[in-house]
Amino acid sequence: MASEYLKKKYKDVKPDEKVELTPSQKRRNWWDYNLGWVILAAVAVIGGILLVKDIFFRPEPDYQVGYVSRTELPEEVRQSLQDRLAELGEDVNGDGRVLVEVYTYDLGFDEQSMMDVERTTAAITSLTVDLSSGRVYLLLLEDPEGFQRRMGALAYWDGSRPPVEREDYGAADWQQMVCRWEDCPVLAGLDLGTYEEFMAPDAAVEGQSAMSGLYVGRRALYGEDQESAFAADGRLWDELTRGAQPLA
Repeated sequence: MASEYLKKKYKDVKPDEKVELTPSQKRRNWWDYNLGWVILAAVAVIGGILLVKDIFFRPEPDYQVGYVSRTELPEEVRQSLQDRLAELGEDVNGDGRVLVEVYTYDLGFDEQSMMDVERTTAAITSLTVDLSSGRVYLLLLEDPEGFQRRMGALAYWDGSRPPVEREDYGAADWQQMVCRWEDCPVLAGLDLGTYEEFMAPDAAVEGQSAMSGLYVGRRALYGEDQESAFAADGRLWDELTRGAQPLA
């Protein structure tokens, strides 16, 4: 029971009266409390829209090229290569433009590279999916013998298929499947611009120098369906390798 002293001390104290806020004050208070959530929701919606746009409305490339090497392809060179190849191609899918996509696979087939199991597995998985799904036809390779021994996907220079019954898928014949980039007059003559090396950011390096050590090959085709699907790729191959010969 409260003491008489406390009753006397607080007898004139009244509880705080409830203040009725105006509509504008209520709106301002709401934004003060919820602005952060509104911003997060807006970012999520915009991100979702961009993701959907990228998945469903991204232009479909007419040609898809695989670059398989332990050496990273400079982005400036990749973009220039895509643009120059597009100038030599045709509008395969009829969307009014010619688009070439160069896919890069950070992959080496020597013993030291294979020791990096995690990276090697991811690159081989990606490359296998792209080859089996029919995405990649033209191949730019650092190590064609290792590629053929592991992937078995290269065709001979004349387009004939490798001997799948052999354990190495014809890897011993790799020189009959590819030629050097620099031995292809059309490819060696492409203007690939310049790029900056990481160790020398102030020095412009010719884009062609990033391609000079590569070999050029194409995937083997099996059946009329694949031959029909890659007919335009075959014509581009003929143009890019005009005047070139296999190594053996």
